Amino acid sequence: MIWQGIAKLFSKVEKRFVVIHNHIFKNAGTTIDWALHRNFGNNFIDHRDDKNMLKGPDYLGPYLLDNANVCALSTHHLRLPLPLLDNIKFLTIMMFRHPIERVRSVYNFERKQIQADTLGARFARDHDLREYVLWRMRFDVPPTIRNFHIFRTFPGALRWREEVKKVELRKAKAYINSLEMIGFVECFNESMILFEKSLSSVFPSIDMSYKMLNVGQQHNEPRELRIEKLREEIGEAAFTLLMDRNRADLELYDYAKRIFDERLGKMNRLDTKRDDFRQHCQLHIET
Repeated sequence: MIWQGIAKLFSKVEKRFVVIHNHIFKNAGTTIDWALHRNFGNNFIDHRDDKNMLKGPDYLGPYLLDNANVCALSTHHLRLPLPLLDNIKFLTIMMFRHPIERVRSVYNFERKQIQADTLGARFARDHDLREYVLWRMRFDVPPTIRNFHIFRTFPGALRWREEVKKVELRKAKAYINSLEMIGFVECFNESMILFEKSLSSVFPSIDMSYKMLNVGQQHNEPRELRIEKLREEIGEAAFTLLMDRNRADLELYDYAKRIFDERLGKMNRLDTKRDDFRQHCQLHIET
């Protein structure tokens, strides 16, 4: 490829680090982007050219070479694998959320998009939650709540019109293993603390404290109770189908959570770091 030849011209240049936020829809990504923008300013790009981004490394590689100022980039449509560039080291962020708990948040968000003309927004506005879930479980409908994390970790074009195979789940797990930064919506502060630690070796002044944005649900109840309420609202048949068609995502979620917990367990003075981090976040609320 032409851009790969161009990349070799930069091979002797000092190593450049680029943060890539694999922005998962309704996984607190807007808040992460706020923190990245606060740290990197105009060197952070919230990339919305989805058509080009879906071309994958053939687009992203030349884009980063042409935009040498970019230190951090967030996109809803990251197409793996990342480009191989001799002078660029990628540091990838990916947030997870419990696949079943995420359902209501996605539905509520799409339903509130009064002016949006997307397929999901149109359907959500005209149907209740049960009907929306059953519709999203169809293999001719984009998998926004059907093994969605799997499709955001798998290299190449999305093959979402069929069941996820074991080999695809294995590849998704391998991708998770390769990530420098994985986090969880349910452990948001701890995730940001780990991100800050990972990034500090390259960006010593990094501060991932944040102002929470685009919050759709408050978590004042245990997860089990929230999921049980979802089951009651959509009915047993729809809930069983939802669980079945998120089986791979649930396994990937548990796998990633074990990695996250292991990394968090190695953090020294975690309680002190939590307290300090909360205080930093409070400053953003007060200003």
